[in-house]
Amino acid sequence: MTVFAGTPVLPEKRLWLWRIGFPIVRALGAFLAPWRLEGGENIPRTGGYILVANHINWKDPPWIEFALGHAIRYMGKRELFETPVIGFLLRAIGAFPVRRGEADRGALQMALNVVAAGQPLGFFAEGHRSESGQLIRGRPGVAYVAEHSGAPLIPLAVIGTKRARLGAFWRRDILIRVGEPFRAADLAVKADDPQAVTDAIMRRVAALMPPEQRGVYR
Repeated sequence: MTVFAGTPVLPEKRLWLWRIGFPIVRALGAFLAPWRLEGGENIPRTGGYILVANHINWKDPPWIEFALGHAIRYMGKRELFETPVIGFLLRAIGAFPVRRGEADRGALQMALNVVAAGQPLGFFAEGHRSESGQLIRGRPGVAYVAEHSGAPLIPLAVIGTKRARLGAFWRRDILIRVGEPFRAADLAVKADDPQAVTDAIMRRVAALMPPEQRGVYR
């Protein structure tokens, strides 16, 4: 059952349910709420990396995957995984649980395992959705994973998912904008200050967003 459901460290070709369902769901997503992708060439073709994005709406994780065309291994709040059907489906697409509001070492170790296995890790460093649509301060978990993995970081801004109306197939309200890769070692901040590292990473995300949505990273 575990192999069928999928685990975060399995290669995409082993996520059977994701492979079967993704083309259909992606086509439906493209019809209901089309997107625009900018900077797609910045996504590595092989190897593990950390995709760091803002979070404003429930549509963010799936529409990022739709735009990029492959599975992203996201952390999700543990409560979702405790629901049998939803939990099974989340694991089937390579997601894994995290305890929000605390330092979940188990989830951080799993994140490191994902990257070490050569899989893409999706990280919403704010920790939860921003109701205002503006960036809120990132949490230091992303700095821990970035520094301990040494993996490339890919900043990504998702814009318009909150106002995008499902069924407005003639509009392209959703914009996925991808920035250039970098590593934690490239940041001009002290490595022993996780919050400073996180803030430097989040500024890369903010630079891809409209000024009015940059929040604390204006």
